[in-house]
Amino acid sequence: MPPFVLKEIPFGVSKFFVFTLTTRFLFQTFPAAQEDVQLSLAVSLLGGMTGGLAAAIVSNPADATISEMKKAKTKVSPLDAAKNLINRGGYANLMRGLPIRMLFYPLIVSMQFFVYDIVRLYLGVGADDLKVYLDVLGSALQDGGTTVGPV
Repeated sequence: MPPFVLKEIPFGVSKFFVFTLTTRFLFQTFPAAQEDVQLSLAVSLLGGMTGGLAAAIVSNPADATISEMKKAKTKVSPLDAAKNLINRGGYANLMRGLPIRMLFYPLIVSMQFFVYDIVRLYLGVGADDLKVYLDVLGSALQDGGTTVGPV
């Protein structure tokens, strides 16, 4: 379980961080994309691709370590598996398999964000709606769960 957590946390953080930076930059550069549904979805796809690419790079050492653990004939700890990889091919060996992940992860992540945006648009939920909801939720949590009055 720990190797998967050590892979998934950096993967998720980098995916969302880079997606947010990319889409924010694109929407600031091309403000018309916020008004056009097709352009908005294209921005989401591009943001997802860059987020997936960053996530592939950041999580690859953990992926290589997990793969090494699975190939071992005996039970090997994550640290021992990483050491074996480094001993056999240097630190570059931790990046083994990166090219295929750089193709696969951007595709998967961009589709995740694309589907999210399609559902959000279909339901008529805008970014402002999500911000208001999160603001209300944050206020309620800060008040210790007391009832929240009108917004």
